[in-house]
Amino acid sequence: MNRKKKNRILVCIDFHEQSLIALHQCYDLARFINAEIDLLYVIESSDIFSGFLSTNLDKVKAEVDARLNQIAKNASEESGLNISYFIETGKTYERIVYKAKEISARFIVMGKNGANKGIKKYLGSNAIHVISESSCPVISVKGEHTIGYKTIILPLDLTKETREKVASAIAFSKYFGSHIHVVSVLTGGILMQKSRIYRKMKRVQTELVSNGVKCSLKLFPKAKADDWEQVLNYSNEINADLIMLMTHREGRIRDYYIGAFANHIINESEIPVLTIIPSRPIDKDETVVEAILDPFNIF
Repeated sequence: MNRKKKNRILVCIDFHEQSLIALHQCYDLARFINAEIDLLYVIESSDIFSGFLSTNLDKVKAEVDARLNQIAKNASEESGLNISYFIETGKTYERIVYKAKEISARFIVMGKNGANKGIKKYLGSNAIHVISESSCPVISVKGEHTIGYKTIILPLDLTKETREKVASAIAFSKYFGSHIHVVSVLTGGILMQKSRIYRKMKRVQTELVSNGVKCSLKLFPKAKADDWEQVLNYSNEINADLIMLMTHREGRIRDYYIGAFANHIINESEIPVLTIIPSRPIDKDETVVEAILDPFNIF
C-alpha cells in the first residue's frame, strides 16, 4: 500500500450499514479535493469477545481483510475512485487519529450508528475523541442522505475562528453550488439590530456574497429550547445537507475543545456534521481569502 503521497480521505468502517452509507457520502468529497479513499477497520477486544468476529486474532484479521477487500473493490467500481484499506488493532479512536496523521488525511469520515443499530463503535464518545484529537476536519454521518452539499448550515458564535469556517463554507459552495444558511441565537432580550452577533452575521453575509455565494441569515430569539435544538430543528426544516462546526483553540496550537453546543449537534444531528480544526491565528486586518487561500489543502 505504499503509494505516492496525495490527498487522502480516511473512512472508518465497521461493516454495519451506517459506515457504508458514510463511505458513499464521501465520493463527491473525494472528487472535490481530488483524493483517494482509505478504509479503516479497528479490531477491538470487544469484537472478538462479543462473537462478532472469530476468537483467534489471525482469523479475525483474515476475515476483516476479506470483507474490506470486497467493500473496497465494490466501492471503487461504483465510484471510479482509487480505494484501499487498512486494518488496525487497539482502541478505536486512538487508531483512527493515529492512522489519519500517518497518511496525512485531509478528512476523516465516520458513520454514527443509531441507538439500536449494531455495534455502536463510532457513536458518542469515540466521535468526540476523534474530533477533539484529530489534526484534520472530521465529517460524522448519521442516517441516509442525498449525495452532495447543496444546503449548508453555518452556525456562528462570537469566537475568533469564524473567518476560517467561512472560508471553508466558500470552498464547499464554489464546488457544490451550495446555499449557505448562517444561523445563530440571541442571548437574553437584546434587540437583534443592536446585538454583536447580528453585526457579525451581516459581515459574514457580505463576505459570502462578495465571493459569489448564495446566503441567508437566520437569527433566533432566546427561547426555552436549547440553542442546539433550535439550530437542528431549522436544519431539518430546510432539509440541510451539512452542518459546519469548528472546535475552539485554547492555549497551545493543538489544544482544542468541543463546547456543549457542538457536542449536542455532533451527537444528535441526523444531518452530516463537518467539524473543522482551527489552524493558525488570523490577523484582524486579513480578509477570508488572504487568511486561507486554500482551506482544504487542495492545491
